[in-house]
Amino acid sequence: MNDFQRSIVETIQRRTSCRSYADDDIDGYAINRLISVIKSPGAPPFGSSVRFHFLGSVEQQLGRVRGTYGVVRGARNYIVGAVRQSAMDMEDFGFLFERIILLVTELDLGTCWMGGTFNRSRFVEMIDIGPDEIIPAVSPVGYPAQKRTLVDSAFRIGAGSKRRKAWPELFFERDFHNPLSENDRYLTPLEMVRLGPSASNNQPWRIVRIGNGYHFFLQRTKGYRKLFRVDLQRIDMGIAMCHFQLTAGECNLPGKWSRKEIAMRSLPERTEYIVSWECDE
Repeated sequence: MNDFQRSIVETIQRRTSCRSYADDDIDGYAINRLISVIKSPGAPPFGSSVRFHFLGSVEQQLGRVRGTYGVVRGARNYIVGAVRQSAMDMEDFGFLFERIILLVTELDLGTCWMGGTFNRSRFVEMIDIGPDEIIPAVSPVGYPAQKRTLVDSAFRIGAGSKRRKAWPELFFERDFHNPLSENDRYLTPLEMVRLGPSASNNQPWRIVRIGNGYHFFLQRTKGYRKLFRVDLQRIDMGIAMCHFQLTAGECNLPGKWSRKEIAMRSLPERTEYIVSWECDE
């Protein structure tokens, strides 16, 4: 499932949220690769039914796509994803959509995760979803404008994307009382998790290493609500899984995902188990 042509670490570090787009058509090579990636996004970890669509204003005669409440300016194209509701649907959706986002970043195109600030009904009309499907998120895609709008700048400041939680707040050994050493052999995959995007930059992922397993927990943000049957913080966990798996592959650290019972004393408040990465030793 490695379609990347550049270092995944460099791509993760380079990716930023873009809300201001230039009025330029995407060139032919980038369009063809973008559509190819969207049609074949790979297999999600838990087997959920996920599909993605490219909405191009020129090809589909849409004019300028509306429905983002003024948050995004100048976007002429969108990536839209839908998932059939199932037990691990949000994690699978987040995993695959972030993989697409990173592949698009390789093409020097801008993107922006949008889970709350868009008109879902407008996009539902465009891709004809079934009764058991939902659209958790969309992303504009195109060349970034040379100058950000005031709205774009305000969102970047408000999200505080450069103010990441420190390593000891996110990664632990044995339980939540012992910060993980930064000499851990999975240092790079964990750091790429730390740099991942998340709704409102809440960074809800917590990872505990026990033996040869890295166990992912969701620590929910107090007062954060689900939107339109969409659990944005579970999507964030899928993004974290994507960064971790792709980087582990680049670092020659093989392993696999599983779900299991984790015996651990006193989980922090609002914290729930999601998944484990079992290292192949």
